[in-house]
Amino acid sequence: MINASEIGMDRIHRLFALVEKGGTTTAASIRGRVQSSGIDTDDFRLATTMARLNQFGEQHIDFEQFAALVADELLMVSRTFNRQLVIPDWQEFSRDIEIVYHSVEPDKSGRNADYIPILRDADSEKWGVALCSVDGQRMGLGDVDVYHSIQSVSKPITYAYALEQEGFAFVSQYVGVEPSGRAFNALDLLPDQRPFNPCVNAGAIMMAGLVASGAPALNAREITQTLMDLWGRLCGGLAPVLFSEQTMRSERDTADNNFAIAYLLRGRLGLPRGVDLHKMMDVYLSCCSIEMTARMLSIAAATLANGGVCPITGQQVLTTDVVKKTLSVMQASGLYDNAGTFTLEVGLPAKSGVAGAIMVVIPNVMGLATFSPRLDDYGNSVRGVSFCQQLVDRFTFHVYDSLSGGRSGCKRDPRASQHSRKQKDLSDLRWAVSHGDRYALKVRDLMLECMIAITLADGQIEQPEVQSIADTFARIMGQQTDQAELHSLAMARQEQSAQADSKVAVGPFEGLLTRLQHELPTLDDNGRELILESAFRVACADGEIEPDEDRKLRAIADVLAINPGVLELKIAHFKRQFAG
Repeated sequence: MINASEIGMDRIHRLFALVEKGGTTTAASIRGRVQSSGIDTDDFRLATTMARLNQFGEQHIDFEQFAALVADELLMVSRTFNRQLVIPDWQEFSRDIEIVYHSVEPDKSGRNADYIPILRDADSEKWGVALCSVDGQRMGLGDVDVYHSIQSVSKPITYAYALEQEGFAFVSQYVGVEPSGRAFNALDLLPDQRPFNPCVNAGAIMMAGLVASGAPALNAREITQTLMDLWGRLCGGLAPVLFSEQTMRSERDTADNNFAIAYLLRGRLGLPRGVDLHKMMDVYLSCCSIEMTARMLSIAAATLANGGVCPITGQQVLTTDVVKKTLSVMQASGLYDNAGTFTLEVGLPAKSGVAGAIMVVIPNVMGLATFSPRLDDYGNSVRGVSFCQQLVDRFTFHVYDSLSGGRSGCKRDPRASQHSRKQKDLSDLRWAVSHGDRYALKVRDLMLECMIAITLADGQIEQPEVQSIADTFARIMGQQTDQAELHSLAMARQEQSAQADSKVAVGPFEGLLTRLQHELPTLDDNGRELILESAFRVACADGEIEPDEDRKLRAIADVLAINPGVLELKIAHFKRQFAG
């Protein structure tokens, strides 16, 4: 009888097999396996393992040493080695993010905020994107370590701090949670004289007053430090949270409109606990002058995505209830008076700042932050908004993607292993075809028609190309096709193509597109992706995608309602594989 200990050792043997070569492994190999999962070697959950690993230097590590090395943190080692984190294919996902990052980079529209010199004179070429998953997987591209004032990105966290300290009932007496539809610095209030929400200036000023009134013994700078300490915990102490006196002085010198809002609040609703108006304003302006980096903000966003638990420290920084309320406000009001459009197109809680940052939360998945100083007419980073739009065009991150009914434009779900999912889809198709399932047979036939159409991109099909189709079909379906029938079908399509005159007749490719369009309502994402996959494999068979093949692939993807960004990722993946 096999006991639990033997089963446990067998699992450790399997872990060891992932990093061993010739019966031993090395510290470099173990670190490499961890890092390839997206986890940094300074992760708190692997602290003991990494400390022990450092003692080995470059010497070889046998199985017994490996088992002792990972024993105390075996579960986390297993999760990283076996790719059992929230985004299992982290390296592939990272490469896809790079594609989006570089596609946004050329956009030089918009302009820096210019109401204070430090924002006006900031380098408008800066562009960075940082991500952190709820499992602590991290990456950064570009200018992710450049400190900048967080400006209005501070507002939801000040609101969260107020909720933690005072409770929702008390806070809601002084600020609403309704989208305003007005400019962020408007002197408009709800009918009951409360600010619309904590993300417009009026609401943020009132929250500063509420926080200040709760700490009468502290001055504005000390209260700001308390909020900076909260930010530090949210980003896991990755780097120091800084404060810019220069920004603060400039903000105060140009704060006439904000002071007008403060006096309006005091004259209408009254300030919390009679707090001094100037102290309230100093706290508000100081929060805008906090400086952080995109990398730090991405971890703070991941903490919110993780229900208030920081992924890189394990510390519960905010309660889940406070996070829920904070994210709801960010969703409705985070991008100024363009929040409705952002919710429609991106569907994620986010908060922007006029220094060029956008902090975005993908609940239960990750947080991300972008930094680019050029702003649109609403005061939001042009590149940051574009990155978010392209991200949700490629991945199932929009809050309502779950309503797609299996028709999301074939967007990728990075929470699932793409290789495993594709293999399962193929396995299901083969099984259903073998039993005569009508839907599966239809998908198979459309796959075959698309493969022939791609091969006919140059106007003719030769026997080696017929063989290539047969081989591709066999790899996809797990069985050989009848060569004679395939050749006959291919020749028939070639003859139709040769006889077709675009002025008087519809060619076979156009007929295929018409058929795909007709069948579209009956095809789910799996079926559509498999049809495109078959055409794509044939196009790539000779190691490159010719212009005519590219045109036909895009036409097939378009008629199948597959998002263009998804096809771009597939093409980029092929190019990486071929280059490798």
